[in-house]
Amino acid sequence: MSVLVWSSWEEPNLHEYAPPVEFITLNAPNLQPGPAARQLQMQAQALPGVTACALRADKQLLMLAFNPEQLTAEQICRKLALTALPAQAPDPTVRQCPVPPGYVMALERLRFALNLRRLFVVV
Repeated sequence: MSVLVWSSWEEPNLHEYAPPVEFITLNAPNLQPGPAARQLQMQAQALPGVTACALRADKQLLMLAFNPEQLTAEQICRKLALTALPAQAPDPTVRQCPVPPGYVMALERLRFALNLRRLFVVV
């Protein structure tokens, strides 16, 4: 009973109804501004699971927001024939949460699943 009270204590946030999103930055070394850039952007937006696309033709970069449940980063790189820029490693001198992010997300998903107030929210 206390778990149901804990999970239903607050009304769920609207972002909890949205699917998860990940970001990837791709390097497009041969990209020139103009029709080729627009075509690459349209091709990236047409991929299933891509929710947003930003193109910087002058810097030859393409940034995508995508749903990892529908599409993986490797699939994006393969379908667009581009390479992903490496993500920066976190600074080891900066304090970080000792709990792995997967555990925190699993706890949040459990709280949302057991939240009885979400049944009465109209999205």
